[in-house]
This record gives sequence, C-alpha cells and structure tokens, in this order.
Amino acid sequence: MIRKTQETAISPVVGVMLMLVITIIIAAIASAYAGGAVSSQKKVPQATITGKYSISNGLEITHAGGDPLATNDLAFMLRDNPVFGPNLEQLSAQKINKKNITNSNGKSMLYADGSMDFTSFVSGDTLYIDAANTTCNVFQPAIAPQPWENPNGDGYTYNATGAKSPFWALCIRNPANIGKSFSLEVSDTKGNLISRTDVTITG
Repeated sequence: MIRKTQETAISPVVGVMLMLVITIIIAAIASAYAGGAVSSQKKVPQATITGKYSISNGLEITHAGGDPLATNDLAFMLRDNPVFGPNLEQLSAQKINKKNITNSNGKSMLYADGSMDFTSFVSGDTLYIDAANTTCNVFQPAIAPQPWENPNGDGYTYNATGAKSPFWALCIRNPANIGKSFSLEVSDTKGNLISRTDVTITG
C-alpha cells in the first residue's frame, strides 16, 4: 500500500506578501511625489522693512535685514492706520507706483517701458520717494479729493468743495495728520506678505 503525502499549499502566503510589497512600493512613490511637490514650491522671502516719512522730504524705505528681494517681484502698499478713524484700512489702501521709487543713486525702480535700473533690494539698502511724489493726488489717488486744487503749489494745502473734499482728512500729506501713522506693506506680486511696518508722519 502506497501512502500519499499531503502538501500544504503556500500560495495564500505568497499572495499576501506580494500585496504587502506592492502597497509599500505605492506608498513610497506617493511619498516621493508629495515631497517633490512641496519642495518645488517657491519659498516666500522674509525681510525686515522700516519706513520713515516726512511731509517735507518724502518717504524712505529701508531693508533692515533678511532675505534679498527681487525688485520686479515686489509690491508696496500703504494704508491709513486706525488713528485716522475706524474701518479705513480698505478704503485708504493704495498700491505705490514703483515708477516713483528710486535708490540711493537716484536710479528708478521702474520705467514706463518696464525696464529697471536696479534689480535687487538687499539688507542695508534704502529706497526713496521724494516729497513731490507724495502729494495726495499722486500718492493716494484712490482717496484724493477731486478736483484736486493746490492753490499754493506746495502739495501741503488743499482747497475745494467737491464731494470728495472730506477725504483730505485721510491724506498722509495733510499737515493736520502729523503724529499719526500709516502702515507700509511689502509683498510679492502674488500677494504674499513679506513685511509690514507702521510709519509715523512727521513735518
């Protein structure tokens, strides 16, 4: 009489092992892809920017430390602070025209044709907007009283009775606002905030 030996099937064990290996491989691929996607995102630069404003001399914007900034990727915004009145931040928000910004050598940040005299803003650099370019109709056109009348030609005074004349009280160049402050925001062109500082208005 011949006795048959019964063999134990191992195919279920092999199947489970293959499933585990495939799962691990898929997880590794997904992790590598996710890691690559995160690392490919551009890091928003961070810098400390300070401001100094004088009605008679204009605005100085100083890079006080941090990452170097590419000027073609910068946007400058100013807003009246709550000392001007409640809920004015959005009403008074004004993007600064980079054509009015120069460096310490008098070179313009932006020309009408899109060209630039300098391409970086690094620690220790100071940018300037002269007083003539901080009159309310140039610096804050969104809230400038219309029609704009400056009978003395000095940019300090305003004289009109139009519907927007009360907005003169919100203008940074108004001598009555000496001692108040506005916020200066520097962001990239996608709207990512790089720095925000409060600037006190002086005479």
